[in-house]
Amino acid sequence: MTRPLWVKFHRYVGLFMAGWLVVIGLTGSIIVFNPELNARLNPVPPAATHDEPPLSPLELRQIAEKLEPRGIFNSVNLHPKPGEAYAAYVEPRVDPKTGEPFPLGFSTLYLDPWSGKELGRDPSGGDLWPMTSRNVMTLINRLHYQLAIPGTFGTYLFGIVALLWALDCLVAMYLTFPAGKRKDAQPNGVARSWLSRWWNPSWLFKRKASFFRFNFDLHRAGGLWTWLLLLAFAWSSVGFNLSEQIYTPVMRTVFGMPDVYGNTLPDKSGGSPDPAITWNQAHDVAQRLLAEQLHEHGLTVEYEDWFVFLPDKRVFLYAVRTDRDLNQEGGGSILVFDEAGQAASFYIPTGHNVGSTINSWIFALHMAKIGGMPYRLFVVALGIFTALLSVTGVYIWWKKRRARNIRR
Repeated sequence: MTRPLWVKFHRYVGLFMAGWLVVIGLTGSIIVFNPELNARLNPVPPAATHDEPPLSPLELRQIAEKLEPRGIFNSVNLHPKPGEAYAAYVEPRVDPKTGEPFPLGFSTLYLDPWSGKELGRDPSGGDLWPMTSRNVMTLINRLHYQLAIPGTFGTYLFGIVALLWALDCLVAMYLTFPAGKRKDAQPNGVARSWLSRWWNPSWLFKRKASFFRFNFDLHRAGGLWTWLLLLAFAWSSVGFNLSEQIYTPVMRTVFGMPDVYGNTLPDKSGGSPDPAITWNQAHDVAQRLLAEQLHEHGLTVEYEDWFVFLPDKRVFLYAVRTDRDLNQEGGGSILVFDEAGQAASFYIPTGHNVGSTINSWIFALHMAKIGGMPYRLFVVALGIFTALLSVTGVYIWWKKRRARNIRR
């Protein structure tokens, strides 16, 4: 009785998810090359080089704050690319007169790294309409993780779809197993083993098959050959959209994963968006606490990457690249500390905790941060194939439903 129940689960959950997964798969195939496409559509202003060293990122953040006092600059890039303008990321402050965020109309302020002079403003992270080259990649990204639905509703809705996708991956794997004991034997009269009956037909494509059988084999065998990656993409999607609600609690309970971004810290929203200490003071604290962690765990730092303040948690996040990082670039070793200078957690991507290692791997796979160009091209193909799995699933359901109606 259990198997028919899971068959219905797979059928109706698959039908519900089909349209969503088509969007997720196709947009995901595009945003694999998001950095290159965005650089082509929205080129970063060049910056002339000088003999003397450029201003520090914290100095440039302070200049950006003076240039746009209506903005909050709580994210600092500590590892800017040479030869390019410095990108200062901004969020709008709340207008005390209206109680609404100021309409900035841009998401990034570009500064000359040596003089601090404003070089431009990038509106690509703002409104989606009217559609221009400035926001087309923003639209594709938002379609990918929230169907471009404003607010948190789309994010949570896609998170639920991702959770159903992850569960359905497990159910689909179960449904490919041989159903009970069978007495079909090999030519020598010996009964086939369970693995043999699972391998053929579940993992194979039937030769000279009908169009329906080809689609069925593509759906079943194709899903099996890509199953582990599909599960990794589904579960990491839950991590993107429902991190605090589901992903982090499950990873912490099952694998003992430590806190990464301060998600488990109590909510302290409603206060000032600015930290109680200066950014320079916070940076000094970060370096002191990091040195203690490096000594304790025997890590080597390659460079600082980014520095963020979270007003709703009243903590700083300080990311550096170490010899334990998995991604090809960027820093994934993250120190979390509060405004009083007390360390809350230190996240090491690999080699320290099973949960952290799994977490690092599935997100690196999802975002194509490993494997270079060959893997990025594979992810493009996988996104298209994910959409195709949904299409074949709907087609199989339609053909079987049509056959049942004819029999009636």
